[in-house]
This record gives sequence, structure tokens and C-alpha cells, in this order.
Amino acid sequence: SYRVDADKGFNFSTVDDSFVCQKKNHFQVTVHAGLAGHPKYIKDGNHFKAIQKYCVHICGFESITQSIRVEQSQSDRSKKPFHPAHLDLHPDKVVKMTLGRLHFSETTSNNMRKKGRPNPDQRYFMLVVALHAHTSNGHYLVAAHSSEKIIVRASNPGQFESDDISWQRGQMPDAIYHQGRVGINTERPDEALVVHGNVKVSGHIMQPSDMRAKENIKEADTKEALTNVSQLKVYNYNYKPEFAEKMGIDKVDDKGVLAQEVKEVIPDAVIETGEDIDLEGGETINNLLVVNKVCEETDRIYMENVGAVKELCKLTDNLETRIDELERMNKKLAKLKRLDSIKSTSST
Repeated sequence: SYRVDADKGFNFSTVDDSFVCQKKNHFQVTVHAGLAGHPKYIKDGNHFKAIQKYCVHICGFESITQSIRVEQSQSDRSKKPFHPAHLDLHPDKVVKMTLGRLHFSETTSNNMRKKGRPNPDQRYFMLVVALHAHTSNGHYLVAAHSSEKIIVRASNPGQFESDDISWQRGQMPDAIYHQGRVGINTERPDEALVVHGNVKVSGHIMQPSDMRAKENIKEADTKEALTNVSQLKVYNYNYKPEFAEKMGIDKVDDKGVLAQEVKEVIPDAVIETGEDIDLEGGETINNLLVVNKVCEETDRIYMENVGAVKELCKLTDNLETRIDELERMNKKLAKLKRLDSIKSTSST
């Protein structure tokens, strides 16, 4: 097994559609490698050569034939070409090695923007992190990973700071951090995450619900909830094809409520996005309405249903109590009838 993680030093620029790093800033990678068994030889043509050690090699490439030297800063702040790092592999065990204080020895070409837009002649580097088996007279590639395209800029990135959106590796393993809003299939996200299209979730959507985080806690009026739910209508419907295509909706036919009707009954369950959706054919949906329907804790309609069910439970309990009372009264009446019958018989 072989995996390489870029731990720090690279940001993603949506403007350039590329990863970006600054030449003066260090980047860091972590290599995870494991061997099945304990291989002792590597085959070179018809010959087998004894493996002495395994080393990690790091270099950059601008093209297949043009390599870019990667340097590593030393403790005395001097810079030296990266020297292959010995990786002590053990049979059937994954070993991890972190390599830091790395940087490219030069910048990419044509970094200057043209009228605020990416240079069409922009050049890119790719970072290759490879595992080699070393023998007495050479080394041989065992596995390698190549990065996506990278722009390496000079030490002063001032002209790019205003429009580069930063994506960084988070503090938790396999985490990516971004400060700001994220839009998928939309250029105007009005929330932390806005997705135009389907979202597939295999886990759970978590929502804080701890009592200690809340105040002004009052029990809701369940009678009002039952009244509200009884006024809502559920429809079968189809999304307009041009709207479904625009929003990335695969399932055209669906079942649900109408936002305009919900707004009349439960106003705070409907959100005005302020977004105008332009459809093919010239039609525009102004200020698109969406229903607050994310998860059980925040779904306004769901919580209204909970209140309605609770009110129905109360009504059911009341009915059961009344039925019990009626059954007891029926038993008493039955006894009275039997007594009346006995008295009538005695009189006769």
C-alpha cells in the first residue's frame, strides 16, 4: 500500500482552478507505505538484484522531460536539494514518514494575471513523491503519486490575495478547512453550504440539541401544531425539466408540499433565498422559496408534526379514559338491570 498526503503549504485557488503555493513558504508531505511480506530482490530485465533499502524521492515536473528541483531548508536556514529519505519498511506493516520544510527551487512561468484573469499561458508544476528500492548499483521505482497541477508564485502574493479562496488541510486527519461560504453548482451561496443538486449522505446530519446551550425554553402549543398540520396539503408533482436541469435534480417526480401554501400556515418554515433562477426559454423564478427541511431537529414541518402527534396522543388518552368510564358505567347499569329483574320476579 502507498499513500501520500499534502499536510500543509498548498491552497486551492478557484480563480486559477489550481493549487497554489508560495516559493518562500514550506510545504510538507506525509508518506504511508506498507509491504506485503518481505521482498528481498527486484527484477531488472533477466537479473535479480538484492534490495538494500527503500527511500522516498521528491521532485517537481513541468513536463515529462523537464524536472524541477525540490529543496529542503536546514536547521541553519540554508537550502539544499532534497536528498532521498530512507524509509524503514517492515513486513505487513504500514510505516508513516513526514517530510517537512520543503519548497520548489523556482516559480512557475507566466504567473502575472491579465486584466485580473488567469494568464492563458500560465505554466504549472506537478509534485511527484515516489518510493524507490535501492540496490548496490542503482535504484528502481516501486510506487509513486503525482499531484494535481500547481502554481508556484514568488514571495509577494499581494495582487492575488483578494481573489484567491483558501482551502487548507485542517487540524483533524483527512480534513479540509475553508473560511467562508461554499456553493456547489451555484455562484451565489447565501449559507455556509448551498448545493444545487442531490446530496447523498451515508451517515447522520448532526444538530446541537443540548439543553445547556438553549434559553427561553417553553413548551410549544400542541393544539396549534395539530391545527397547522391539518391545514397542510401533500401533492404529487413533477419539476419542470428546465428547472431540474438548472438545479441538478435527477428525480423529476416527487411528493411534498408547496412553499407558498406552507408560508400561509407556518411562515417561519419557508425561507426566501433572494435568488433569481433564469430558465431556458426566458422564464425567471424570482426570489426562489425553499422549505426549512434539513434534518429532524431543524425541519420546521417535522417539528410541527411532532407537536401534532403529541396532541393526538392527548386526545387518544382522553378518549381511552372516557371509554373506560363508559365501560364502568355500563357494568353498573347491567348490575342495576339484574337487580330490577330479580325484584320483579320476587314481586310476581
